Amino acid sequence: MHLKGFLLFGLLLITPYSLAVIPENNAVNTARAQRSEIIVFTKAFSGDDYGRYHIDVLREALAITRDDNITETLRPHPLELTQSRQIKLLQADKADVMWSVTSDELETSLIPVRFPLLQGFGGQRVLAIAPRRQASLPATLSLERLKQFPSVQGGDWPDYHILSANKFNVAGAPWSSWYMTMYKMVERDMVTYFPRNIIEVHRDLAHHHSLQVVVEQNHLLSYPSYEYFFVNPSRPELAKRLKKGLLKLLATGQLKTKFEAIPEHRKAQRVLKEQNRVVHRLSNPILSYQWASPHWATTPDASYKEFSQRFSQPLSHPATTVPAPQDPYR
Repeated sequence: MHLKGFLLFGLLLITPYSLAVIPENNAVNTARAQRSEIIVFTKAFSGDDYGRYHIDVLREALAITRDDNITETLRPHPLELTQSRQIKLLQADKADVMWSVTSDELETSLIPVRFPLLQGFGGQRVLAIAPRRQASLPATLSLERLKQFPSVQGGDWPDYHILSANKFNVAGAPWSSWYMTMYKMVERDMVTYFPRNIIEVHRDLAHHHSLQVVVEQNHLLSYPSYEYFFVNPSRPELAKRLKKGLLKLLATGQLKTKFEAIPEHRKAQRVLKEQNRVVHRLSNPILSYQWASPHWATTPDASYKEFSQRFSQPLSHPATTVPAPQDPYR
């Protein structure tokens, strides 16, 4: 009886203390489970006009895959950056995400999220010219003759290397705000044309409305080129999450809605349907593969299957070359 009484007394002492501690420990565990994280993305120019589609898609791909225990903040890097500086920032763990035209070299430097954000439109390039130059660029002009005219690209762009490899007379220009240097070179007859992709050219010309530069009417350069999100090499889980989010946005139709909501994207689709343009097909020696179904707005089921099933090897491993795809717009 004495022993039983002692044990009962001990339990009466311990139980209130234990009950008081349990809620406190739960509160601590809950606090530990909730954490905050900042995801920093880079871009070439400041302001709301540049990259609004990419930022919106990035935000939605993160939102649709978010962890309820993590409070995330998506934040732009404060500086305007050349492409090469963006790459170095991600490699140095100073930023997390950028977007760029891909190449085999870039895919071994950063982690590519292999999903063509612009449906391969980046490799469809019209020529920005001074209006007086149109007469010297008739539809009958051969590709070989077109290559001989002086042209310009960004010196650190993959497209500069693609055009150089295809024997274009192309100069590499340094970075300038909204590519002002290159458009002024066109206006001042320092070069004959500036090949610009069919999405960005309309935005650029609206920005440089005071310059005497227009879109050439007869020619289109076409080569396989894809713009991806690229991720800091130390964050493979973020790359996998973005790929998952992009596939979800494609499957629900949200991505198509976002893409076609941008006026420049709708203009680009109309350019691709222009039957008067002579299409000059070029090779892309800096990329070892092509997508069979990059135009995901037109072929969502085929694109979803391809994007989700190809590249089972590590994301940073160069892919296998496949036959050139048929362009559904032609």
